[in-house]
Amino acid sequence: MLLGACNRDAMPTMEQQLVGRWEWQQTSAGAATDLTPATTGHQMVVEFDRRGRARFYQDGSLMSAAAFTVRYNRGGLWQSGHHVITYRGYAGSQSYSVSGNMLYLEEMHGKPARHSYVRLPSDHSFSTPLTEPL
Repeated sequence: MLLGACNRDAMPTMEQQLVGRWEWQQTSAGAATDLTPATTGHQMVVEFDRRGRARFYQDGSLMSAAAFTVRYNRGGLWQSGHHVITYRGYAGSQSYSVSGNMLYLEEMHGKPARHSYVRLPSDHSFSTPLTEPL
């Protein structure tokens, strides 16, 4: 009985694997040229927390935030299932997968695009502009 509990705790669920800070590496959109931080001149980070909130940063500044939910869509007869993130207040949703320290997000509606992110260490802090001293 104890061994089963240890095995269950050792393997995080897909939702738990999503939690953390992720730095954008690349976006591929079909035949178009891939976008990267080098080609756009911007650093992008997304942070998913345990309370179901996503925060989106560009160059260290908070750009937007949204509540999110995760669900599993079962595949059909010849299709595999996939995990889906739905953001409250946004029409779109993204399928996602985590492999090692990489997060892959794929747009489910509109133009096809696949985004890749690398996990940031938990002690990573953003270099945001300083505000006036207190």
